[in-house]
Amino acid sequence: MVSVRKRKMNRSSVRKATRRVKDKHRKINVRGNPIIAANWDYDATLAQNYKRLGLAVKLETPAGGVEKDFTKDDDKEEEEEEEEEEEDKDDDEEEGEKPQAAESSNSKGDIDASEIPHGEARIIKDGAGKIIKVIHGTKRVDIESDSEDEYAPVKPKTKVVEELEAYANRELITTERYQSTREQDWLKELYEKYGDDYEAMKWDKKLNINQNSAGDLKKKFKKWKKTNKIT
Repeated sequence: MVSVRKRKMNRSSVRKATRRVKDKHRKINVRGNPIIAANWDYDATLAQNYKRLGLAVKLETPAGGVEKDFTKDDDKEEEEEEEEEEEDKDDDEEEGEKPQAAESSNSKGDIDASEIPHGEARIIKDGAGKIIKVIHGTKRVDIESDSEDEYAPVKPKTKVVEELEAYANRELITTERYQSTREQDWLKELYEKYGDDYEAMKWDKKLNINQNSAGDLKKKFKKWKKTNKIT
């Protein structure tokens, strides 16, 4: 004999959290984009799919660990990391040398103000640390050219990204909404009663049953007048 509590649990829509129910919840059915849906691997994780398609899961660095690529050898990975560290050190040294070369471009040994961006300044001190001179920058930066270089088109890494860019840049087809004969008759009745007084139309409880605002009525009448060639 089943208890009363058990019978209530069987009738309830909330089912027991079994393994099969959890597996159904884990499955991702991609419906948002047809290109991603066609290239989606349901046996891989979301991060694995995004990496294969050439997309980024997160804009910033992920919090936590990153899945290790076991296809590469450990020795090769260590060599690549060492090479990257050496390149970063070289880049840092070059960046540290560049401002010094730019500031000491004057033949007299003084800092050239034309090499300092406008809005910035360089302070010259003596051996005791006392400020001798402040040189204000006069170099003007072309913002438009910098923005063009910053947002220059980047070549897509994968074929899927190329297809997504073409899909995003496609020409959108807009369909114009036409007023039905019933709506036109309703607008005609309002026009015969109030003319162009949209505020009075707004307060008419019998004709304006949907409580359209004066702005909505004005838009509707603009299209209605254009269709019926009324000035």
